[in-house]
Amino acid sequence: MQEEGTPVHNYVYSSALVEFVRAANAFCAFLEQLKDTEGRTFIVDSVKHLSTVYASIINTGETEPVLESPSEPAVTEQEWSELFQRIAMILGPYNDILRMVDEGEFDRSELVNHTISEDLADIYQELRDFTTIYSRGMEELMNDAAWELKEHFAEHWGAKLLRALQALHLLYVRGIDPGEKE
Repeated sequence: MQEEGTPVHNYVYSSALVEFVRAANAFCAFLEQLKDTEGRTFIVDSVKHLSTVYASIINTGETEPVLESPSEPAVTEQEWSELFQRIAMILGPYNDILRMVDEGEFDRSELVNHTISEDLADIYQELRDFTTIYSRGMEELMNDAAWELKEHFAEHWGAKLLRALQALHLLYVRGIDPGEKE
């Protein structure tokens, strides 16, 4: 363990990073306990959690990696797929969204079909992988996991969070309840 007062120790136990870990754990726990969640409740709670995660990660500051190897994933493909399916079932026809094609994608159209459930499952995977490593209490690993998470936030999952939040926001303000029969 690093001595108190070292940069790694100070970063991994900073109040901002600890607050982010709380937000990430709360979001993951929310998604892991979706069994009886209704559509409108899911929308409202997702908006709250996503907003908190986004606000807290931008407060975490910067760090640099101290180890050579990247972290090991904790979320399996099966766990990701099960979560994706649960969210898709809750949102039903409101799961589908149109989005602009990202740079480097092969699709030739300007808009592509996408799903909220894919973005949320991807965000879950990033956050659960991070919180699993962070919970082990090994400061160098905690630091590097935070650095890697911030890199991935800038590369892809931050944009996914905002895209999902925007889609869920529209459902929220329109008063949509995916569980109601039309």
